[in-house]
Amino acid sequence: MSKVILTVDDNPQKITRSVVDYLVENKIPAVLFIVGEDAEKDRESVLYAIRKGFIIGNHSYSHPRFSELTFEECVQEIEKTETVIESLYEEAGIERPVKLFRFPYIDKGESRSEEHKKRIQEYLRTHGFGKLNDSEIKAPGYYRNGWNKDVDLTFSFDCIEYLVRPGKKKFSEIMERLHTGHPEMESNVLTDESTNLVLIHSHDKTEAMEKDYFKKIVGEMIKSGVEFVEPLFT
Repeated sequence: MSKVILTVDDNPQKITRSVVDYLVENKIPAVLFIVGEDAEKDRESVLYAIRKGFIIGNHSYSHPRFSELTFEECVQEIEKTETVIESLYEEAGIERPVKLFRFPYIDKGESRSEEHKKRIQEYLRTHGFGKLNDSEIKAPGYYRNGWNKDVDLTFSFDCIEYLVRPGKKKFSEIMERLHTGHPEMESNVLTDESTNLVLIHSHDKTEAMEKDYFKKIVGEMIKSGVEFVEPLFT
């Protein structure tokens, strides 16, 4: 049976609460990665998710490409959002279970230099960020990319629903891809006899293009018998 660790990027947005409610209704655990500056503008939506039992992860403060930043700027992006997350958990009165980080655009800094990437990974490793127990992920592309060795969370299947825009992808192509698979990763979220780390976004722009897109994508997984599992961290 296919298993899924679900992660949702770019929170909070206007649809974040409806996403949370849908996940709660269907008893689906998920990690919600937040953008710090957006969370400062809409603390209530993030507090809502925390109080509903979801793990909140760090997705940087302003959503930049880390290859375009200095190391010091990268650290600032991470730490500013850490301050936001800590204050949200404190306000919610809930102990933070784990520190998690995902790079915007999955840009780990390697385009600037391999040394730049290594410095950021070492920062994450020495500042208490948790690493996903990814031993059940079998997608060949995940290992080709070396993501199993990194501290940050990436994915083994990207829903690419953020490409549902004029002149880009049709929503029907996104739904079809659930069945045909992610070619670069050699993964299929509906049929793999292993676990997939799935990336989907909470985007108001996508919602404007395709109403209830989140429910339709995750609902197709539910209909296909996918088991949504709690992530474990080391």
